[in-house]
Order: sequence, then C-alpha cells, then structure tokens
Amino acid sequence: MELEYFVVDAFTREPFQGAQIAVLPDAGNLSARQMQQISAELKLDETVFLIRYDADDVSLRVFAGSVETSVFGAPLIACGHLLGANRLLELQPGINDLQVSNGVESAQLGLLVANGELQRVQYALQVTPRVDRFVPARSELAAFLSLSVDDLDTADQLRPLLVASPRPYLIVGVRSLTALRQARFDYSSWSLSSAPSMLAQEILLVSTECEDNEANFHARLVGPAIGVSEDPPVGSALAALACWLCEHDHIRQGTYPFGVERGSRLTRHSLLHVEMDNLGREQLPLRVSGNAAVVCRGSILLPTA
Repeated sequence: MELEYFVVDAFTREPFQGAQIAVLPDAGNLSARQMQQISAELKLDETVFLIRYDADDVSLRVFAGSVETSVFGAPLIACGHLLGANRLLELQPGINDLQVSNGVESAQLGLLVANGELQRVQYALQVTPRVDRFVPARSELAAFLSLSVDDLDTADQLRPLLVASPRPYLIVGVRSLTALRQARFDYSSWSLSSAPSMLAQEILLVSTECEDNEANFHARLVGPAIGVSEDPPVGSALAALACWLCEHDHIRQGTYPFGVERGSRLTRHSLLHVEMDNLGREQLPLRVSGNAAVVCRGSILLPTA
C-alpha cells in the first residue's frame, strides 16, 4: 500500500524555516497504530493525517512521534496551506471557512484566496483559561533555567504564571533575547524546587526582544522532556501565551494583534501572527494566522496485511 505525503514548513514564508509538518491527505483507512508508526518513522515536528475533507469540514488526527497531540498551531496552518495551495479543495475568491475537528478539539479554519492563489491561512478558537499565580520563587525559576535572577522580568512587567488553556504551561518572562537563548533546563534544580508538583511540565520563556521586525515576542519552550539543544514549535502554546498577557494590568481591554517568533534563521525561524479580543470575560477569542511552504513530496510504503 502506497500513501502520498507532503512536508510543509509552517509559520514561515521561506522554505527550510518554520515548523516541519508532514501531511498525509489520504489517511482515512489508517489505524491509530499505523499513524503512530508513520509519525515515528518520519521524525518531524508533527504529522497530520487527513481522515476526510470537503468544502465545509475537515476531520484529522495529529501525532508527534507516537503520541497523539493537539491540532492547534503549526498542524492547522500546514493542513490549510496544503488544502489550498495544492488545490485539494475547490476554493472561491475571498475567505473560505472550514470546520476542523479531531473528535475532541475543533476550530474554524479560514483560507483567504485572491487572484487565484492562496494568500493566508488563519484559524479561530475560544479558550477558557485556568490561571494559577502560585508558582516557584524567582530564585527557583532562575536556578532550573540556569539563569540569574536579574535575567528574569520583574513582577510589575511580565510576572510568571501557570496558565492552562487547556494544556498547562509555566510562562516566564525573560529580560533579553540573549538570556532566553542561553537558558538551559537544569533537572537537578527542577527536582529540588516546588515546580514538579505543578501540572505544567513545559516552561514557555518569553522575551520582548526579537530578531524579526514583525514580532513583538520571542518564545521558547524548555522542560524536563525537551532536549537541551531543542527549540520545539510553540504554536500549541499560543493560547496560553495570550491568556498570560491578559492577566497583566497594563494590557487593557480591546483587540490586540501581535507577532510571536521562535528559533533563529541559523536554525529554523518561525513567525506566528495572533489577534486576541481581551473583553474581560471568561472566554478569550483568538485568531492565529501564518504562512507556509510545501518543500517535499513522497510516498510511504505500508506492508499489506
């Protein structure tokens, strides 16, 4: 059995940058075990399996290695780009709205078409965050990040918080891009701190110093399950990041567009565009958009039963 797949670089205008996402457009007959095996074999950031799609609805599953994961972030951008740019769907000029679901999560995916070409992919969602202000002391944070206390933002700037939306992240503001890139997770210091008792096992570091002029924040994920030299995609953490920003008094109510970058051009640089409606309510509406590029096309050869 032969299955076609594409590699899509998501959240970038340039090939060989951004998040590396495999997309299989004809995966409706695959079992969960086969999806796990294919994703583990490809060894990319995430693999999207399109179960079914038409002009209104898309059903899919997403795996990172052998673990099924969230559809949000780079997988949705990669999926939307492939559907539009490769003309797997017959799209009309203007915004084409699709409802996307994996059976648990759902989002509205918008494909903007102009002059016969796909111009932009955007998805919309509403999140209901849970925020916990009881986080490790600044000295503990600095220790397990291998930074000095002075490298961390102060409480009146961007204070550390635990935010779940629904996936939990410990979000920590860092004063400079240099410090953010120099941070190294120290498991020994982590195990001696109060952090392991928290729900979050991933730490999102955020700095207002950026490499790209279109970005307002630079973000990086670290944690006990993330390699020291790794800089994984941050798209799934965008909802938590937006909710974290809304918890600060200087972020007033209103609609805020902002850019988030990840990585560097020497490794893999991503640029994610976010718009949030801070209405002071329990739910936070978000819109996330980005560019993408198809860089590879190949086949998976599955053994016959």
